[in-house]
Amino acid sequence: MRTEGPGASAGLAQPLTRARWLAADLRARLLAGEWPRGSRLPSETELAASYQVSRVTVRTALKALESQGLVDIRHGAGTFVADFGVAIRAGLQELGSITQTIRELGHEPGMEWRTVEQRPATAAEADRLHLPAGAPVLAMERKILSDGEVVAYSYDTIRLDILPPGAVEEIGRGSVFEVLERFGVRPRRAFARLHAVQSHEVGWGSRRPTNGLYLLLDQVHYSPGAVPLMYSRTYFVEGAFEFVIIRTA
Repeated sequence: MRTEGPGASAGLAQPLTRARWLAADLRARLLAGEWPRGSRLPSETELAASYQVSRVTVRTALKALESQGLVDIRHGAGTFVADFGVAIRAGLQELGSITQTIRELGHEPGMEWRTVEQRPATAAEADRLHLPAGAPVLAMERKILSDGEVVAYSYDTIRLDILPPGAVEEIGRGSVFEVLERFGVRPRRAFARLHAVQSHEVGWGSRRPTNGLYLLLDQVHYSPGAVPLMYSRTYFVEGAFEFVIIRTA
């Protein structure tokens, strides 16, 4: 019986918090290979008894894992471990650190910074971030790696006027999301557009894809106070990163 985490002894204040915790724990077990790909997970009743939660909580957690492409829920048959394939997989509705996603899927994340500089915002950046033309921003260019291979090139712009003191100096030393989390301004939602792109102007270095094929995630991240915080254009190398959309009738 697993009783770790919130609600183990005294119970949780909110069922949704229980479901999020349960989904995170099951996700960790899935990615650790506890259940082989294609195998059936314990039933909702078994999981509810094991974790000492309701079946509604289990069902909510499993739905979250299905939206991330980690399991397949087959009505009348049960929940099965999805075949993750060779690409790094993330639910398109998820908002999280790419570094963390790569790490959770059992790969070694890495990052190579090209530039981190303060400069005036371009017209497009100012429009996305609701800033006056030419307002100061922090602009970054970086490669995102998985097991030493380039999986994405990211061009990010952050508003300077809402960053706490000390945050600017830390950005460029690791995951942007993790730095923002430490300073209490990690984005809580984003408005994103997805485009297929072929361009030989994207990226840099000898490992840049020769075919110039990318999946562009163009998005504005919002702070907990619903203020535009960061504008990102992340070009995922075609075939290296896979986004999942779960559609239901």
